Amino acid sequence: MTKKWLIFITILMIAGVFVSGCADNADDTATDEKTVEETTTTEDVVEDTTPMSEGKDYAVRMEYYGAMKPAELEINRGDSIAWRNYKPQGTYTLVSDDGLFENQEMDSNDAYSYTFTESGTYTFSVVDYPDMTLRVTVN
Repeated sequence: MTKKWLIFITILMIAGVFVSGCADNADDTATDEKTVEETTTTEDVVEDTTPMSEGKDYAVRMEYYGAMKPAELEINRGDSIAWRNYKPQGTYTLVSDDGLFENQEMDSNDAYSYTFTESGTYTFSVVDYPDMTLRVTVN
């Protein structure tokens, strides 16, 4: 008899989980859509009419002997740069001198990638290695 009750209770629990997972709360959906519509107005949107490139990828090597290769790059908006730490042991801390991203602590063979969306000239350095710099010009 207890086995039948156990099966019955299990079936009820599964049915309850199924029903609760399938339920749609229409009030939440309507509220979310309304919020999105209210916050996006044409007055708030400022468009840059300069087209972005299709996005090329560039690699920068952070070498063991304290150099970034290459030391200068000229790229287009939409392009990405990936820094990789080639120091066999230890870490480098990559810094965006212009505040594009938070400092990135990179262990041996770690990589960090950033996509440039705005034109300008940016510099990057490594903590405690004054000669390890990269200058990027974004068209």
